[in-house]
Amino acid sequence: MGLSARLEARSAAATATTALPSGVDPCTALFDVPFAVIDVETTGGSPATSTLTEIAAATYRGGECLGTFQTLVDPGCGVPPLISLLTGITDDMLIGAPPVSCVLPSFLQFVRGSVLVGHNVSFDLSFLDAALRAEGRGPLDNTVVDTLALARRLVRPEVPNCRLRTLATCLELEHLPSHRALDDVRATADLLHRLIERATGFGVFVLADLVDLVATPVAGLVGTPGLRPARVS
Repeated sequence: MGLSARLEARSAAATATTALPSGVDPCTALFDVPFAVIDVETTGGSPATSTLTEIAAATYRGGECLGTFQTLVDPGCGVPPLISLLTGITDDMLIGAPPVSCVLPSFLQFVRGSVLVGHNVSFDLSFLDAALRAEGRGPLDNTVVDTLALARRLVRPEVPNCRLRTLATCLELEHLPSHRALDDVRATADLLHRLIERATGFGVFVLADLVDLVATPVAGLVGTPGLRPARVS
């Protein structure tokens, strides 16, 4: 089935399709979906005991970067030495940085109406949602796509592991992650676009297809009966 016929079929079934949380029509062709790729840096591994030090995002449509968002965040505590060694973010760098309460409104405005994307994005969302709850706000309700889950379904047999740096190196992506939020956003965006290219070979052309693929059990990896290349006619 061609792309136009596929979109028509999706549209005909729209009355039976639940709108995705972000408000983006699930029938939207992937080249027209607004994606907001996000990444955060933190003082540790759990929002129960740690907090944000940096937030970054970039919006994309049709593979084109439309804008970026980046800010350091005052964590309200010192940055552990091991975290500073990993990220390069030090206590001195955070002097004068805004508290998260001042950052959240502009971040929410930046990602509004977009599908959120991240690599192991549940980590980023756990910190962002914890910060939102602390301000009396609800959690982010955007549709979410995890490039880690996508990579496990589309390229895992080709790479030693699905860490972002490994994927960026093995797939020869333009940007490499550095444990700084905006660098990691750019690497994740490169990965997203490469994985979308792969996914179209399996009949993934609209947002709902991509969300379904992310939710497919790993048993449906490439080469198994659960995920077969689309036939071209």
